[in-house]
Amino acid sequence: MNLRKINAIISMLIVVLLLDHAMFYAVVMLSRYRIPTHATVLPWMITALVVIHAILSIAMAVLGHKGAEKRKCNTYAKLNARTMLQRFSGILMMVLIGVHIAGAATHFQPKMLHAVLHPVFFAMVLMHLAVSMSKAFITLGIGSAKLVKAIDIIMPVICGITFIGAVVGFYLCLFLGVAR
Repeated sequence: MNLRKINAIISMLIVVLLLDHAMFYAVVMLSRYRIPTHATVLPWMITALVVIHAILSIAMAVLGHKGAEKRKCNTYAKLNARTMLQRFSGILMMVLIGVHIAGAATHFQPKMLHAVLHPVFFAMVLMHLAVSMSKAFITLGIGSAKLVKAIDIIMPVICGITFIGAVVGFYLCLFLGVAR
């Protein structure tokens, strides 16, 4: 099994775990923590898997360009848009994950900093998931072209709804306090 397939399997696991984490906490925050929660290892497991995924992705990008002939070529902007979005969101997500972890540890102080940066973090994570899932299916050779198209339609909808719930819930908790 090559690096690309190992990374695809890890990324599919991350998608499931991240959507579980994001949706659960969106609902918890929308309820203003009326739903009981307890500390779990899930966020740390996700973080470890994301770090492994990022290292593998960077390694594959470097190895893919190593020794490549430098020549002028067409960029095919429309065809590469999803890949560029995937890379951009992945890089920004890695930059913001520290803010997310630090915010959770400090009760999101200062509020205005987190009010701006957390929705950006949520957007980058969910955008990355929305454009990446079908690529993992393709890499692993799972499904048909019809399934891949369906995933490309369904994932942005799921991620969009999750984003709205997460941001609204986050703002409710951040600015109106947490009712228990």
